[in-house]
Amino acid sequence: TFQNDALKIHNILRARHCVSPLVLDEEMNIRAQIYAEHLAEKDGKLIHSTDRNDRFGENLYAITRKTPITNLAAEKVVRTWYDEIQFYDYNKPVYNASTGHFTQIVWRESKILGVGYASARKGAKMFVVAQYGPAGNHRFKFSTNVLKPEC
Repeated sequence: TFQNDALKIHNILRARHCVSPLVLDEEMNIRAQIYAEHLAEKDGKLIHSTDRNDRFGENLYAITRKTPITNLAAEKVVRTWYDEIQFYDYNKPVYNASTGHFTQIVWRESKILGVGYASARKGAKMFVVAQYGPAGNHRFKFSTNVLKPEC
């Protein structure tokens, strides 16, 4: 499934950073799916869900597609987020908008993952929502949660 493929690539990437694997959480999958469907219905901008209140982290992605969703799509989405590593400065471990997706993926304290995806009515755009618990990207915690890829 798309969720299992997303989980697998998350954990391959997390292993590079010496952090424990995530596990899929059914309740979080449902919540992520509902929000992906909401984004698809609006077929507009990527706006984070408002009910998070720091309870969970969230990565969003929209892709224009010409072909049906495939297993490769999950890997492409997660690797796109992870590729922000090139902008992360381990000497200045702080939040940066251009690296927030990457840091959430490898955040050491995050343990569970939920993934949802939906296509807009017109069918040309797919929305992906990944939610993480506990939430990452906490101020003052980057040095202990975003580890160098040294494993």
